[in-house]
Amino acid sequence: MIEGDNGAEQQWFDEFGRASENPETLDRLVAVVNDRIVEGVPELRDPTLRPELEASTRAHWKGFLTVMNRETIDVQPAPPIHDFARTLARRGFELPVLLSAYRIGQRSTWDFITDLLRTQVTDPDLRSAVLLRFWSHATQWIDTVIESLIPVFNDEREQWQRGALARRNEIVKAILAKQVIDVDTAVTTLGYPLRQHHIAFTLRIDDTVPDYELPQLLMQCAGSVSTALGGGKPLVTSSGTRSAWCWTSQPSALSADGAAFGLPRFVRLTLGMCHPGVAGFRLTHLEAIAALAVAEHYDAPVIRYEDVEIACLAAGILSDDARAAFVRRELGGLVGSDQATQRLRDTLRAYLKQGGDATATGELLRLHANTVRYRIRQAEQRLGHGINQRRVQLELALEVICVLGYRGDGGLAEDD
Repeated sequence: MIEGDNGAEQQWFDEFGRASENPETLDRLVAVVNDRIVEGVPELRDPTLRPELEASTRAHWKGFLTVMNRETIDVQPAPPIHDFARTLARRGFELPVLLSAYRIGQRSTWDFITDLLRTQVTDPDLRSAVLLRFWSHATQWIDTVIESLIPVFNDEREQWQRGALARRNEIVKAILAKQVIDVDTAVTTLGYPLRQHHIAFTLRIDDTVPDYELPQLLMQCAGSVSTALGGGKPLVTSSGTRSAWCWTSQPSALSADGAAFGLPRFVRLTLGMCHPGVAGFRLTHLEAIAALAVAEHYDAPVIRYEDVEIACLAAGILSDDARAAFVRRELGGLVGSDQATQRLRDTLRAYLKQGGDATATGELLRLHANTVRYRIRQAEQRLGHGINQRRVQLELALEVICVLGYRGDGGLAEDD
C-alpha cells in the first residue's frame, strides 16, 4: 500500500505508468474499457469492428500514459484513433455512436482507476490528489480528442455518402439504360432487393417549401408512400432539387389501389404499376415518369399510371418498353409473330371496326361469317375474357401492334 507523504502523488503516477507499459497490464486495461463500450453501444457489437476498437483504445492508453505525469499535456491522437472514427463513418453510423463510445470509455476508465486506488492507496488525501490530477488530465485528453475527431468523422462521412450516393446513382442509371449489371453486387450496393416486385413513384415538392427542408421531407414522404403501399424500405434517388425518383418492393405483388398516402398538400405523387425483377424495376419507373409527364394537366396530388395510361398512349409519351408492356398486358395470348396469331388479331381488329358484325367482317376479309365467329371465340380464349371487357384498351393494343409492330420481349424480359 502507498501511504501519503511528500512526493507520494508523483510516485504513484510513476509506478502506475511503468506498470501500465507491461503488455499484460495494458491488455487488461484495454479489455475492461472495450467490454464496457460494446455493452453500452449495441451498434459496436459487430465482431469485425472489435480489432479497430481495440487498436484505438490501446492508442489512447499509450498516448495518455506519456502525458499523465506532466503538469500540462499536449494531446496528439495517434493514427489508430482517427482510423476508428473513419471506419464508423464509412460504416454509415451517426456521430452520436462515436461520442457514446467515448463517454462510456471515459466512465469505465474512471471506474477502473477508482477501484485501483481503493485497493492500493490507504491515505485519503493522496487518493483524492491522484484522482483530481487523473480526472483533470483524462478529461482534457478525451475532450481534446473528441474535438479533433468530430471534423474527421464528418468529413469522412460526407465523402463516404457522396461516394455511396454516386455508386447508387450509377447502378440505377445503368439499370434504366438497360446495361448489363451484376444483380448481386447491385443489390448489395443499393441496399434494395432488385429481384422482388416493384412499384416506382416520383415525388415533387412545391416551391413554397424552404430549400433547407427538402432533403428530409423527401425522405419522409418516400417512407410514407412505401408504407402505404405495403413495401419495405424505399430506394430514393434525387432527380432534382425538389424531386426524387423512388422504388418500393415486396416479394409478392404490390397494389396502389385504395392506398391512403397522407402526404402534405404541397407534395405531388405519381405511381407506376407493379412489375417483377430488374426489368420490372425499369418498367414501373418508366410508367411513373409517363404519369408525371401528364400530371400538370390533372388537378390531383396523386396520379396513378393505370388511370392515365390511355392519355399517355394517345399523347405519344410512352417509351417503347411501356408501350410494349401495354400491348402484352391487353392482348395476352394474342401476342406473337406466327401466322395463326396474326390471323386472329387481324380478324378481331376488323370485327371490332365493323361493330361486331360477323357478316360484314366476313365480306371484308372474304371469309364465311361462321369462320369469323370461330376466330373470335379463339381470340377470346387467348385473351382470357370477352372482347367487350376493356374494349377500349383492346382496340388500342390491336392498333399499336398492327401499325407500330411489337418487340418480342414486351419490355419485360429478364435480360439482366
